[in-house]
Amino acid sequence: MSIRTERDIVFAQARIGYNKGEGPMQVVSLKLDAYLPAFPGATPAPALVLAHGGAFHRGSKEDDRGAGRNTTTADYCRRFAALGWPSFSVQYRLAQTDPEPSRQPVLTRPDQVPMSRVDVVRAEMGLPPIGPSDMARVMEAAVDDVADAVRFVKTHHGDYGIDPGRIVLGGFSAGGRCAAYAAYGKHVGVAGVLSISAPLVPVDAAAYLASAGARPLPPLLMISGECDLDYVCAFVPEVERQFSAAGRQVEWACVPGGTHFYSSDSRTSDGRMVFEVIRASITRWVGQPADQFAQVRSAR
Repeated sequence: MSIRTERDIVFAQARIGYNKGEGPMQVVSLKLDAYLPAFPGATPAPALVLAHGGAFHRGSKEDDRGAGRNTTTADYCRRFAALGWPSFSVQYRLAQTDPEPSRQPVLTRPDQVPMSRVDVVRAEMGLPPIGPSDMARVMEAAVDDVADAVRFVKTHHGDYGIDPGRIVLGGFSAGGRCAAYAAYGKHVGVAGVLSISAPLVPVDAAAYLASAGARPLPPLLMISGECDLDYVCAFVPEVERQFSAAGRQVEWACVPGGTHFYSSDSRTSDGRMVFEVIRASITRWVGQPADQFAQVRSAR
């Protein structure tokens, strides 16, 4: 199916230039790109909102290719839009913009945010070291931005032919962490969460599961490489255990031999490609295969 792209749609305003509270701060527009089926469907379709990777320091809604051969967030959006699911690639504030602190922080232990990848990336970019507390502030701002993107898509669902009750939120690396925290920490209300090498910190996962009680939580799909980043390898199996013990829907797919950067065509432990795993999970969450939407549009 052919697709069309609408770029640089403003979804929110946010402030940068915090400078330890001294400012001067400035307001910037946050933007997303919409990847849409070329022809609208007969009925509202499920949708994906995806956030890019880059250790909260680099990457963009257009390109977040890392040191390996990872499929970009924009490419995931294109592939899913071609199957009939409108998809949105989201921008968020990066560390260098010095974002304003969140008014609703969700990190339960900001002193425990993983720093190993951040330290490497800052060294590569020639930036001075950053402490966990300042890094937590950056993360909180990014989570705010991704949550605002979901709210925007819900509000404007009619413009894009979307069922607002069937929006899946996800992303790669830093973007996937934003997605998980927006869903489980800020409760933005989504049909499922896709975490590509981007786990919650277990202490946060435990807190969110405990506070949820009997309230429904969106199902979680985590994908990671066998040789992923240190904290990804440590956190993913623990978060899977926590969700399973709490009776929550969770799935973990591992890419044998995979690092932090792997393509959507990489094989997981059960032989399926990463893209096939994601597609199957989303189909279960939204209750209708992507092909059905593609067939309806092709027949028009």
